[in-house]
Amino acid sequence: MDLLDLLLLVLVGAFWGCTNPFLRKGAAEVKRSTNNKDDANADADADVTSTTTEQHNPLLQTIRSSVVKFLNIRVWLPYALNQFGSVLFYLALSRSDLMLAVPICNGLSLVFSIMTSVALGETVDRPVRAIAGSVLVMAGVGICLHSRGEI
Repeated sequence: MDLLDLLLLVLVGAFWGCTNPFLRKGAAEVKRSTNNKDDANADADADVTSTTTEQHNPLLQTIRSSVVKFLNIRVWLPYALNQFGSVLFYLALSRSDLMLAVPICNGLSLVFSIMTSVALGETVDRPVRAIAGSVLVMAGVGICLHSRGEI
């Protein structure tokens, strides 16, 4: 594995991990704003006895909710960056060993996700467990690399 392969794997982990907290925050924000609009509409329609088709069709509600979420820049931009990480992942898979690429990318994704969450000011429920988990993941990746003779 050369330096370019390792750089690709780190970039994949960074794109996957760093976008997760932004996706979570964007989806939560859209959900809050949608719930506020639904509450306002429910108050306005409280005296009306007719109901719309959308209120009775869960499929239409799900489609509407998905479209509203995806049209929000705080959802689609992190999603697009996450998908770019997936494109890099396929490029990395074509260049490196599958037995190394998958654990490295997934392990680094977890570490980058935790670091980004902390940088955004999110509270970590059990910080000792998060740090221990990150250390164990990185140790596992190191073991994989060492067993393949890469380090």
